[in-house]
Amino acid sequence: MAGFEINKRAIEKMQREIAKEFERAARKHPIRVPVQADAPDIPSATRVNAGIEKDPHLSRLLVWLHDLAALQPSVAADIAAFIDSEGLPSAKGRMMALQLERHGLVKISRDFSGTDSQVFLTDEGMLAAQQLRTLQTDSVARFVHACDALLYWLFQTGRGREYVEVMAFVEAPGSYFAGDSLSVDEILGALDHLARRGLVQRTNVDSSPTSSVKVEVTDSGTDCVLSGGTVSDYLSRQQHAGDTYNINNSSGIVAGSQQGVVQNNSFGFDASALAEFATLVRQLTPALGVSSSQQDALIQDVEVLEEATSEEHPEPGRVRAAYLRVQEALGAVTTTTAGLNLLVQQGQTAYQAVFGS
Repeated sequence: MAGFEINKRAIEKMQREIAKEFERAARKHPIRVPVQADAPDIPSATRVNAGIEKDPHLSRLLVWLHDLAALQPSVAADIAAFIDSEGLPSAKGRMMALQLERHGLVKISRDFSGTDSQVFLTDEGMLAAQQLRTLQTDSVARFVHACDALLYWLFQTGRGREYVEVMAFVEAPGSYFAGDSLSVDEILGALDHLARRGLVQRTNVDSSPTSSVKVEVTDSGTDCVLSGGTVSDYLSRQQHAGDTYNINNSSGIVAGSQQGVVQNNSFGFDASALAEFATLVRQLTPALGVSSSQQDALIQDVEVLEEATSEEHPEPGRVRAAYLRVQEALGAVTTTTAGLNLLVQQGQTAYQAVFGS
């Protein structure tokens, strides 16, 4: 064995070659390990909070807990006191506590009594309650809710009947939004919006404040309810459903979606959609959060659009110019709000309904 030496350099070279072969094999045939694909349990508070404002009892309870926590921090609140003040069944208190806990908004302080009525408001619950307070002052969000809730309630209540007394809606759960009740003016404003869009129709012509307001849901209103979406979504889909032509006493008309067709007939030009848009802008301008001078300027542009669309034979060019002035004024608003987004979207939809896409 004398004179035998280990060639270390050759061994190191062989090791490097073997390592390279393993790397090549790994790239061509990667090892796959089965992984459990079930989604982890994530608290659903943020997802559910987006709709809690539509539940009259839960939203009021959450605001009540928030007010109580401000007065008595770190002290458990007894939901039974809220249940008594609201005149609700005692069994409902435990269910409401469990709902709020499942959404991560409260933590139940359980004891051996089994009542489950002592709760602590969580950080998520504090934030959700503050969001409800903000929504209570959002006139646009309240208007959208009023339209949706009123139409749904009218359909549920009046199906198979000749008419429904609208003011009875004040006793319905849907008349509350974010824990606050809708005013009579808000309800009547939503009713007027639904009526002007053909979703409901009045059965009496007297609309004085002291008169009984009775309406029935139209076929279009029934379709809106059954669609499962919001009133705004339904109206947008209807306006984009196809080409609508309001042409009277004309001949030689080319109608349809053909390309390269120029049609200059202005007979029966219908600008009603933009007239309704002007009315909506006038109603929501105070909620845009702009200065009084900006409000005055915007209202002046709205008046021009109202005048252009109310003529017996509206001029398309004048209507288009007036609409563009209103949209330009809306675009100059620097504070982004839900109301501003709604107006811009509704304006575009109305323009497409009048002039086409």
